[in-house]
Amino acid sequence: MLDIAFRNTRRQKTRSILTIMGILIGIAAIVALGSMSEGINYMVEKQMETMVGKIMVTEKGASMFTGYSDSEISYDQLDDLRDMPGVKNVIPLIFHVMGAGGMQFRQPDMAIGIAPEHQGFFKGEKVGMHEGRELEEGDSGVAIAGKMYAENHQIEVGDYVTVEDEDFYIVGVVEKTDNGDIDYSVMIPLDELNDVLEMDTYPFVFVVPEDLDAVEDLGEDIKDTYEDFDVITGKEMARTVGEMMSNIRLFTFGIGAIAAIVGGLGVMNTMIMAVLERKREIGVFKAIGATNRMVLKQFMIESALLSLIGGATGILLGAAGSLLVGTATPIAPIVTLPLIGGALLFALLLGLFGGIYPAMKAAKLDPVEALRYE
Repeated sequence: MLDIAFRNTRRQKTRSILTIMGILIGIAAIVALGSMSEGINYMVEKQMETMVGKIMVTEKGASMFTGYSDSEISYDQLDDLRDMPGVKNVIPLIFHVMGAGGMQFRQPDMAIGIAPEHQGFFKGEKVGMHEGRELEEGDSGVAIAGKMYAENHQIEVGDYVTVEDEDFYIVGVVEKTDNGDIDYSVMIPLDELNDVLEMDTYPFVFVVPEDLDAVEDLGEDIKDTYEDFDVITGKEMARTVGEMMSNIRLFTFGIGAIAAIVGGLGVMNTMIMAVLERKREIGVFKAIGATNRMVLKQFMIESALLSLIGGATGILLGAAGSLLVGTATPIAPIVTLPLIGGALLFALLLGLFGGIYPAMKAAKLDPVEALRYE
């Protein structure tokens, strides 16, 4: 039966190719969008690591879509936060967008101002240096670069980077972290970036609690004490990000599923045409002893075969397409085995769904009438 199925798919080559392409496009879309979704999820999880055990404080009403550039926290407010019970440390940060470095569709380059003694809190204590050293107290006119920033701009230790017409000497390159905020940035001592940007406030600060188990309680205390602040804890951020990722997955798989279902209808159309063209052949099958079940099985195998060929090819093209997109974006696509298995299973189900009606129609044909068909 499998041999007959292969020969029948080659009988009408153009129609078979078009049917396979219908499935292929849908499955490629599912794999490409799904792998990008997995990559976004991984990247967000890496960035979420900087929020573990910390509380982010911004001015009330500031928007994360503007990078909290509309938020202003004064030195006095900073001191007030430090004096709160249960606060171990307050870490101010400055983010300044420098541009996309001539590359499209990727995370923009940033200058990040941070006090040298706090850089471990931001990039992670376990993150080392690819080359050179970290920022040190007393440093002046120096910076360290993220791995991707250094690669994109062909920068190494000993080179200079310019921020708002001020040159900073690169003393180190941070190893790759998969956190876009670090990989695509240069980190500069906080006070120096403040001076360069002529700022006397901070867009946001991280509050580190004395007791990590009391993060949520301290966050509530800050909300109750300061009505002008918005407070985001790791738990709240995780909930928000989780909802966002669920919506992204639903959207991406929805697009792919629609395209694949159209391909499934193409399989149905192809198999219906095959039944009409092969009525006499079906009559011969039944005349020499083939049962209704055997005819049904034959046509189901053919429709499944078309879908599996389209599904397998779609997986390869989808994975290749996502990797190609990944070279132009900070998102590293992740093609997982469950994604591949799910896409292939979906392709098979589409083929079976598209072939069931034509197969039943073929199985019910009367052999005498089928033999008379011209």
